[in-house]
Amino acid sequence: MKLTKLLVIPVLFATAALSAQQTTYNYNNGQIGAIYSKKADSQPAQGSQYYNEKFLPGKVDDANEVSMIRYNAYSDEIEVQVNNEILVLQPKDNQTITLSGDKGAYKYLQFTDKENVSSQRYLIPISENDKVNIYKKENIYLQPEEHPTSGYGSYKAPMYRKKDLEYYIQLNNGDIVYMSTKKKDVTAIIPGKEKEIKNFIKENKIDTDEDEDLKTLGAYLNTLL
Repeated sequence: MKLTKLLVIPVLFATAALSAQQTTYNYNNGQIGAIYSKKADSQPAQGSQYYNEKFLPGKVDDANEVSMIRYNAYSDEIEVQVNNEILVLQPKDNQTITLSGDKGAYKYLQFTDKENVSSQRYLIPISENDKVNIYKKENIYLQPEEHPTSGYGSYKAPMYRKKDLEYYIQLNNGDIVYMSTKKKDVTAIIPGKEKEIKNFIKENKIDTDEDEDLKTLGAYLNTLL
């Protein structure tokens, strides 16, 4: 797997501007072709680029070695901690990062977003079945600094903020598309099965904004195809 080297930086600070330094990194008994790119410091920013800043044990695809991994939701990168350094995994199509202890996973997938634009980034599998897969997208953006426009205002530093979570669905191994979690939209996911889906949601008290309930819903939708 390919990794990109990062500077270890304080939690509250942003990073930007890659340099051109490159090398190869040897890890354990295997060799990982890696590109090391040192990031230059940028202006301080409050908040965090992560939903979870802790590194957790996990594996990349079918690798034997366990790595310490976390997901950067601002840069959409998988960061790997190796020998007190932070490296960035170079993504590839359908790459799967599985965290140990049922802590979740990330898959690098192509999908069509809510603006109907084709995109590719890491998605979190929520419900995986033969004919129905549901994924979640985490995203963090940098809110620019704000200067007061009058003598009564105050300066606001740039801040990392979480965007609303988005969900995506794949039917019959087709394209992965945006999934509205409004109940009226969820009941229409499978044409001709609106009544069955509506009844299932009601009888099982499904909250279409909760991951565990979407996992249950995905398994049920799978039986309708």
